[in-house]
Amino acid sequence: MVIIGAGPAGSTAAILLAREPGFGVTLVEQHRFPRDKVCGECLSALGIDVLGRMGVVPRAGDFDPVVLTRSVIHAPDGSNVSLPLPRPMWGVPRARFDSLLLAAARDAGARVLQPARCERVNGAVTVRSLESNRLETLGADVVLVADGKGALLPPRRTPTRDFGIKAHFSNVNGPRDAIELFGVRGCYGGLAAVAGDRWNAAFSVPESRLRGCDGTLDRVFAQMLAESTALRLRFRSATRVTPWLAAPLPRFNVARRFAHKIIPIGNAAAALEPIGGEGMGLAMRSAELAAEELIRSHRTGRAPRTDVMRARYVRLWRVRSVVCRATALAVSSPGVARIGVRVIPGPLSRLALRLTGKSR
Repeated sequence: MVIIGAGPAGSTAAILLAREPGFGVTLVEQHRFPRDKVCGECLSALGIDVLGRMGVVPRAGDFDPVVLTRSVIHAPDGSNVSLPLPRPMWGVPRARFDSLLLAAARDAGARVLQPARCERVNGAVTVRSLESNRLETLGADVVLVADGKGALLPPRRTPTRDFGIKAHFSNVNGPRDAIELFGVRGCYGGLAAVAGDRWNAAFSVPESRLRGCDGTLDRVFAQMLAESTALRLRFRSATRVTPWLAAPLPRFNVARRFAHKIIPIGNAAAALEPIGGEGMGLAMRSAELAAEELIRSHRTGRAPRTDVMRARYVRLWRVRSVVCRATALAVSSPGVARIGVRVIPGPLSRLALRLTGKSR
């Protein structure tokens, strides 16, 4: 068994499969850890449940999760609505969280090749060590692709024209028990406490706005502050303590079929609008579903039922993707956002939270 990518999806699958007798698991990761990446850094209840079932219980020193119990949505004019989350979420520093899961995969018995890049998946897997430049060919009955974007899978994904940007700040003038969403013209962003005196600020920004600021992310952020009363209030005394990171935002549904013996998990399987804070949780749950089917097939001696796996993926992502996309378009439209914060409270909010997976 070869798993490509050691983020939340890849490491979750490696932990579950390496524990199963008779599985030999090799986990390939091209980056050295700890490494940061563009992410909202919120772990939903879906992901917390997977951690519990795996028995991976973080200690405070691992990443000191911040318990988030409500969501606050801000319109550009400063009006807002606060909604209690049906189940708590965690604010977690992504670099430390990924390192925790990778260490658990090693402890479970997975062989880890890092830093190493997968160069070809064609029956066997060709991997290049990024330290020695040596090529290694790995035989695999099944390959799990968890590269975060599906670049190794047919068909080639059509890129969006949106980018995610993210940085950590200190001294933010905001609550530490809430996920906050801010709408500005054509953009939206999220703010959540993570660890210590840090907040993670992550925004979805169209390519046109980046181009208009010559790609300078401080200028992009300054524009958004100028357009949002609530953002200016939160960041009036804040200090950025990490560099800005930027990456294209993928957005695509579950493929109609999987390639032979190649199974995508996490964002390689489907990528939805990040506004829901469900990315890491969905990645871990999809990895758990894939591992369950592979373990079941191994124990019964039959081939993995990728049709069943795909159907479960569709159920996992379909409604969330529609609701999150609609929410993103509404929040990033100033007029719609102003109306929304007045009509969302009540049964509509509970339905929206349920549809995005915030409750069972």
